[in-house]
Amino acid sequence: MGAKKTGFFLAWATLVLTSLACRTLLGGARAISPNIQPPKPSPTSTETPAPFTARLSGADLPDLDFGPVGDSPHDPYRPQLRDDPQTLDTKNFRIHYTLSGRDRVPPDDKNENNHPDYVEEVARAMEFSWYAEVEYFGWTAPPPDGDLGGDSRYDVYLEDILDDDIAGYTDWDYEEDEGIDNPNSERIESFASTSFIALDNDYAEYSESSIPWVETLEYMQVTAAHELHHAIQFGYDAFEPHGWLWEASATWMQDEVFDSINEGIDILPSALKATDSCQLDEGGDERVEDADHWYGLWIFIRYLSETYGHESVRELWELAIDSDRYANWDRLLEQRETNLEDFFEDYSVALLTRGFHEGGDYPLIRLEGEVELDRVFEPVDGVGQIGADYLEIQGDGLLTVELSNQSLRGLVVGIRDAQAFLFSVGDRTSFDADLFERSYLIVMNLERASGEANCHFADYTVTLNEASVAVKPSQVLSAPNFQAPRIEGLLDPEDFE
Repeated sequence: MGAKKTGFFLAWATLVLTSLACRTLLGGARAISPNIQPPKPSPTSTETPAPFTARLSGADLPDLDFGPVGDSPHDPYRPQLRDDPQTLDTKNFRIHYTLSGRDRVPPDDKNENNHPDYVEEVARAMEFSWYAEVEYFGWTAPPPDGDLGGDSRYDVYLEDILDDDIAGYTDWDYEEDEGIDNPNSERIESFASTSFIALDNDYAEYSESSIPWVETLEYMQVTAAHELHHAIQFGYDAFEPHGWLWEASATWMQDEVFDSINEGIDILPSALKATDSCQLDEGGDERVEDADHWYGLWIFIRYLSETYGHESVRELWELAIDSDRYANWDRLLEQRETNLEDFFEDYSVALLTRGFHEGGDYPLIRLEGEVELDRVFEPVDGVGQIGADYLEIQGDGLLTVELSNQSLRGLVVGIRDAQAFLFSVGDRTSFDADLFERSYLIVMNLERASGEANCHFADYTVTLNEASVAVKPSQVLSAPNFQAPRIEGLLDPEDFE
């Protein structure tokens, strides 16, 4: 399962199990990202507060000792490179490429070692990603594939795939009818699988104007890190049903490995402009805003890692060895004396305040609308499961906020002096709006969908009335990155192909 795709395409036909074809950015996604600005330089690892494992910059990739040119063996279950394919070997990888035909790589060879420079750059990106993900962050290496590809090294194939709107993909080996145990871990896995990666042969179709701060070579590097994480996921549980978790984790990981590139910021609008989409929804079918939603939810994984450390995400996948879907989250969060519903509420506040380590560089959320005195507010389409709507409260003095649907959870957030004051709503709450520069209502649907096909929206209304008393806030948080979001209407799907 792993593929980084372009535009709004995802090669994820079913979860039992085709390849993960991952996004690229050749489509029109930039049109829905008006709040994105080129990011500031990423903070160095020394600025990451202990005890959390620092992200890596990836700015200086190591030099490698390359093996001699080899012949790429034919295998009916692996990509078929045309016209005398060759190999480049490193410690952990065998890179398969060809110098002719559609899949040919650029022939430049500045160091005259008979390996094309581009292939060497792919090898360096893969080895650095292996170091980062396996050795530095401590994830279990993917299981070896025996002699598939010629030996037990992990195989990477360079194909002309970006022309088909795919930046990279990771696929399992179809001769395995059932899951296997990953010999690289001490645990007993029942549903692991060997796999291989395909990357584009030159990324010539990538337009640097799509993401002005990401160069072509950098785009290849983050794709390499993304796809390697899919290979690692296959080594834990190749049959984990939550597709969003696969892509959100891999997109999060590419930023952990190459923090200086920040390519993931470009896809954040798919989550921040569609905060009310069902968490399981891949996105892009009915709404323009949530196209590539699975990828944009890397921000949910980022909130987990910044709250409980990088290792918490690894632990989530370790739990997936023995359980599936939201059971993984229940077990993980129970160990941290919380639950998914409370965690999601905290995350929803963080989206509003941009309460992340690099939150000042992130886009703003989309407001669903305004709540005004003596008027009933009703959203256009409700709020999806494990999703949230954001409304701005317009009014002065003592106010009562009433939420009609008691199966939903409401939270009033008052902003003042770079702080966020929280008031739990239940079915209603009262607060003094004069104490705050701006006030918002977050409406959360904490129901869990059983599957992507069963996602639905919950309807609700909100009324705002004058009050005689006000309650005290239940919590006060620092909010130095807050900027006021704006109301944005839903885009017309007919304007996008």
